Amino acid sequence: MTFAVRLPSMKFDRSFTFSRGSTIRAVFVVIAFCVFGYLLLLPLFAILKGFQLLLSFHTEIVIPGSGEGALEHFTGSRDCGISQTDIYLAPFPLNPGVSPFCKNRVTLLEALSSGGRHGFDEPFVGKGCTYRWFSTPEICMILERFNALVFIGDSTAQTIYTALNILLREDLALGGLQQWMMNDQDRAACKCDNQFVNGDCLGYAIKGIEEVKKNRKESPYLCERIPHAYVPVDSTPASSIAQNAFKDLTYGRPNPWQPSPVIISFSSSLDITTTTRVLDEWASLGTGAERNIPLLFLGPQATGWSKEGNDGNAALWKFQEDITEPAKRRHYDLLGLWNLTAQAGSKDGEKYGEKVALVQAMMVINWLSKLGTS
Repeated sequence: MTFAVRLPSMKFDRSFTFSRGSTIRAVFVVIAFCVFGYLLLLPLFAILKGFQLLLSFHTEIVIPGSGEGALEHFTGSRDCGISQTDIYLAPFPLNPGVSPFCKNRVTLLEALSSGGRHGFDEPFVGKGCTYRWFSTPEICMILERFNALVFIGDSTAQTIYTALNILLREDLALGGLQQWMMNDQDRAACKCDNQFVNGDCLGYAIKGIEEVKKNRKESPYLCERIPHAYVPVDSTPASSIAQNAFKDLTYGRPNPWQPSPVIISFSSSLDITTTTRVLDEWASLGTGAERNIPLLFLGPQATGWSKEGNDGNAALWKFQEDITEPAKRRHYDLLGLWNLTAQAGSKDGEKYGEKVALVQAMMVINWLSKLGTS
């Protein structure tokens, strides 16, 4: 007898093959649908991203009041009679979609070099856009981006470096000076404005961060990781002492790509040829460091109205205009200080007080905030 035997396994195999193929096709359909859906949604994502950027932009440009009290907690704020509202006018955005603050280095330097005051000794404002007033912790965050910071040149560079020390030590009374070397009589004579205008006090000015770090009893820095110093230079070529001080701060830093900004002032002679040689010398030294060294040249200050004759302003203004192109060709940024000081009070017509110095320092800090970090 012969039996017919069904082979269900063959049917099972055919069913399994058919099922696996269907599954693969279904997976491909799902993937294709997702890709197609993603492509359709891309414009919507772009629109949403645009709204997000717009909202973040609007958040950035909101001005949180005038900033009163930013200097209030500084030592000596009451004795020196300086509040932030005396020296800084918080900008009011005329157009809610446009920030009142300068967006990059170029617009910042143009605005500050061309700005002015709405009256004698009124707060200085930039032209077209303006600068920010950073708190001390914010200044520390800006400085943390650099290897080192060097101020080089004449009394203008020293003045701004002194004011930077005042901000970093939060001490308006004596923060720019080496208090540990002064007796009570010197301290009383050199407080506040006299840090900048009293010739007997200038010898106590801080030359570098190490001086303060070694004497922590008096107004320590809020942040002190980044080395900084003032290197006096009054001739070209500069002395070996000045060149070695610059090299010590910049050549040996561990990260060659991290910037070591240099701020230079050399306007005492108002001689374009001499100043151009100064620019060449320090640009060459910066190149020799094989480091990222941004360069900022500070234009001359105006002659105050109290100075007899007051006819030097034309020469100062002409010097600032004439040095602009040589500085730019040598890859210097340029910050003009003539407009800032033209309507500022000065007892002798040459040296300006603490208020002007603090504004100058904050302008330089704004420039630092716009620098790239690599």
